[in-house]
Amino acid sequence: MATLPKSADLSLSPAATLPPEVALRLLSESDQIARRMTRYIAAGVALGDPQFRSHHYLRTVTAACRDAFRTLIRLLNDGRGLRPGDLDRLGSMGAQQAELGVPLEVVFGAYRVAARVVFQEVVGQPALLDQVPPATVVAVTARVLEYLDEISAAVGSAYLATRERLMRQRDRERDRTLQRLLAGDAGDELRRIAAAVGLELTPPYRVVAAATHDSESEHRLDTVWRDAGALATSDTPGVWTLLVAPSVDVAALCERVPGAIFGVGPVAASLRDVAAAARDARSALDVGVRLDPERSVHNHDDLGPFATLSTDPQMLRRYVERTLGAVLVQRQPRRDELIATLDAVTSRRNVAEAAVALGVHRHTIVYRLSRLKELGIDLDDRDRSHAVWLALRCANLLDER
Repeated sequence: MATLPKSADLSLSPAATLPPEVALRLLSESDQIARRMTRYIAAGVALGDPQFRSHHYLRTVTAACRDAFRTLIRLLNDGRGLRPGDLDRLGSMGAQQAELGVPLEVVFGAYRVAARVVFQEVVGQPALLDQVPPATVVAVTARVLEYLDEISAAVGSAYLATRERLMRQRDRERDRTLQRLLAGDAGDELRRIAAAVGLELTPPYRVVAAATHDSESEHRLDTVWRDAGALATSDTPGVWTLLVAPSVDVAALCERVPGAIFGVGPVAASLRDVAAAARDARSALDVGVRLDPERSVHNHDDLGPFATLSTDPQMLRRYVERTLGAVLVQRQPRRDELIATLDAVTSRRNVAEAAVALGVHRHTIVYRLSRLKELGIDLDDRDRSHAVWLALRCANLLDER
């Protein structure tokens, strides 16, 4: 039987559960046992990617097996349990596997294979050779199982923490790449960066802007649109830009996110068109919210002229003052009553509908229209009515009404 000289680390303790001669033998054979564990892992676990069968990778597995095995023997020898830092050190193998992209089920599959080898070497073989009494076998078995559970938990925890960190890092890198695309960068370098972070850019894209006002609608937006294959990014809290295949039913996706507001832009035929389409989508969102705050979906094709008008606020202000000036100088609450009446009448087919919309009697609307005529605003004049309708929307664009 192979023996090792006693060292400070192998000083026996009254709480020891493994006979010293067995502990010494197992420590002397730890290199061979670790290599045997690695062979069993390579043969019994579907490692998949060829890189996980390289000599370099298998050497790291052997080193981890040797460290875990020696730690177990020390634990069984001195009876003091795991020391501070043991689980962090042993669990770091899980972090390494996450960084290498090894699936978690493969990691735990390898752990189970290695655990069988450990159990056979530490409990099964000594028991067969009558090197430990039955009572000690029971005690050692309990300690080994407890140790294996602790190692499994440490490896799994380190793996999941690392994978979450890597996913957050990847998401940040993908988000930065999409932001560069939206800023107008569509060159070969951007394509290489996108490929490196697993971001597949395959135009054409329908470009949509979205605004959310709470965490629930934001989470719903992210889930619904990503499930539809959309690329999503945000450069402002609560405001998103979404790139989705033109074949996707955008209206249906919008309906599935109550509480969000959307600006639907044009289709970007190439990556170089994405930045302009994104500007149009954001413009549709901004203009649509001001013109018709009750609606949740605003299409740039419908709002294009207003988007153009909104770029010249001084011109808008002059037009509003020239068209509605006589009303704007009225005292409150008269001013708001007349503005509301103008809005209701010019937006509906007749006085009756306007009265219903405002919740007042029809005669009240008639009286207010007569008052407006006195101020020089005659809605019976079709051209004048159209001018007022446009001026009210210009006022909304100025966000000053």
